[in-house]
Amino acid sequence: MLLTRRPIAPLVPHVEMLWASERGAQPHTREFNLPTGRVDIVIPLLDGQRISRYRSHDDAAGEHFDGGVVHGAHDRACQRDTGSSSCVVGVHFKPGGAAAFFGGALPALRNRTVPLDALWGPSARALREDLQDTPGLHARLLHLEAYLMARLALAPHDDRLMAQAVQAMAQDPTAIHVEPQQRASGLGPTRFIARFERHVGLTPKRYARVLRFHTLLSRLALAPSSDWALTAAEAGYADQSHLIHEFRRITGLTPTAYAPLQPDQPSHMAVPGAVKKPPIRPAAGCLAWANRPKEPS
Repeated sequence: MLLTRRPIAPLVPHVEMLWASERGAQPHTREFNLPTGRVDIVIPLLDGQRISRYRSHDDAAGEHFDGGVVHGAHDRACQRDTGSSSCVVGVHFKPGGAAAFFGGALPALRNRTVPLDALWGPSARALREDLQDTPGLHARLLHLEAYLMARLALAPHDDRLMAQAVQAMAQDPTAIHVEPQQRASGLGPTRFIARFERHVGLTPKRYARVLRFHTLLSRLALAPSSDWALTAAEAGYADQSHLIHEFRRITGLTPTAYAPLQPDQPSHMAVPGAVKKPPIRPAAGCLAWANRPKEPS
């Protein structure tokens, strides 16, 4: 089950959506997280549930997190574990929207997943415990929304200049040129790049490449290509060879291997060859956790 919520007005410039998901183990043990150029928060709620991330198919060890995580802006694919039951809530930020909540940390989060409490301290752990004790997906989203509102009240002012640059780049992701945005800002190239990276988490050129790639995925998710030269031109690539090279660089796959789980979720696909393993033990459900007997304080 997946439930999404559009944020209330003060959060709208920053948050695309809040979401909550409860599901069983998937037939595949790993799933691609294809880059969107955005920052995400993911908080696991099951007793003993861990969040696992892998850099590539050959990464057998991976990284494992017992609490909430921040998934920084990526310009390359990573993989997540999907072989166990899951109950999570999350925040999908708008481009540049996470800067108000994580300040200057975004450049250091590029292509990384880090514990949420490394940035928010004990309040991140308290938030997870409160969400675990809150029954119902909708109620959890309301609680998470209230928490974000409280943090936003303490946030510094937005970098309006960089927000305008991000909006301008989104107008036509297939024909982005960074230099006009830099000139329009009135900043020199070095200062523009530094401020943009602090605002988004990626440099302008990296972000432009991810936008173009995501535009390509959205097209392919709706209808596989029958003419790759035409697809390349429509998605803003110089030619078919350029498209294939960029797709391999970002995902490690050829474009013809792309097979999204659902058309409306172009950034998620099963990792080929990642077959289901026998479960070690069943996990308690979300409601079972929320209604568990409380230990004496």
